[in-house]
Amino acid sequence: MRPATVWHALMRPPWRFLFGRWPWRTLTYLLASAGIGLLLLPVTIATLLLLPLWGIVVGALERRRTRLLGFPRQASGHVPLSRDQRHIWLAVRVAEGATWRETAALLLDLVLGWIALAVLFVQGLCLVVFVFVGVSGSRGPTQINLFADVRIIVGPDNWWPVIPIALLAVCLFAYVNAVLAAGQASLLRVLCGPRQRELARNVERLVQSRAALVAAFEAERRRIERDLHDGVQQELVTLAARLGMVSLELDDLTAQGTDTALARDALDAAQGQAEHAMATLRNTVRGIHPAVLTDHGLRAALDELADRTPVPLRLDADEFGRLPAPVETAAYYLVTEAISNAAKHTAATRLTVRAAIDGDALTMTVTDDGHGGANENAGTGLRGLRERAETLGGRFSIISPAGGPTTLHMTLPILTERIERDATAAR
Repeated sequence: MRPATVWHALMRPPWRFLFGRWPWRTLTYLLASAGIGLLLLPVTIATLLLLPLWGIVVGALERRRTRLLGFPRQASGHVPLSRDQRHIWLAVRVAEGATWRETAALLLDLVLGWIALAVLFVQGLCLVVFVFVGVSGSRGPTQINLFADVRIIVGPDNWWPVIPIALLAVCLFAYVNAVLAAGQASLLRVLCGPRQRELARNVERLVQSRAALVAAFEAERRRIERDLHDGVQQELVTLAARLGMVSLELDDLTAQGTDTALARDALDAAQGQAEHAMATLRNTVRGIHPAVLTDHGLRAALDELADRTPVPLRLDADEFGRLPAPVETAAYYLVTEAISNAAKHTAATRLTVRAAIDGDALTMTVTDDGHGGANENAGTGLRGLRERAETLGGRFSIISPAGGPTTLHMTLPILTERIERDATAAR
């Protein structure tokens, strides 16, 4: 069985290490390190200000290159960005600790690459000397100047010790190369890999930012609801009152014998349009964010919803007080989405809503008696419910077999109030 990494290979018996593939792998790794060191020197000098960007490239390369030595695939320490976030890619990367660790890995690669180059040069030079000594000695007595004043005379009778010495040197070189390669790879994996603390902090920031977005979104919905209720709706009420005054004036003219039939028809049409506009606006305001939910809470909002739903609704809810606003909103829109789907896409004749507090969580279950087959990927409504639940740290599931029934289940932690406070602080 092949060792997991080069470190395991070094601990095996010498004959198993030396006659395996690891000496060749480590030699290949060091040759690549030497090549990277040669390449990085002019690059770092010519583009000093771009070192963080080159560091990202080197980090991606090293996470893959260490697999040559048996190390497992290593994840990136960078925060993943979607396509629509490409415009902030540079700002995010420069602010990450992973980028600067990879910059340090680049500098380490530069130093260790030149060390690898020097080591390989010395090894190659030694092998050339061994071959030269052996060939020269086999041809006849030859005086060889090794270095400085050190000279040796080799001939056909004394050149053969070069062979075991060369073999011993090759074995030593294999171990030296393995140690250097394993040490370099281990250091680079430390620098180029993810940090658990950073991952936890990124997740925490993501949760806080999503909670902040939900809170801001709900606050904006409430603001729009107030503006429509206090602004446009009041204008329509004033318009209806003025039309009523005009109707009274027409009554006076009719009493005086004036023909007001045409004016009366136009006024009736205007009053009908005004009443229709007010009804439409009330439904729109209720859809944006029902005032009863803000003022009286989830239970009252569900009771009000049961009175006006197009599909008969049976509410089975525990008695509970006010819950955190995001929890109430998510639970309310779960029910409205279930009602909308049952009315538009199924022949459901009854809806059952169950709401209960289970420990530190609100559990909502909505079941209809329709034909089933609801698909979360078919529209944005059900996906939006899942995203809303996950943003609040909850869970959402849908069970809708062909033939029905369809059951929507959502669990929301009531401790979301703490997340909302954290998100407000983060903003």
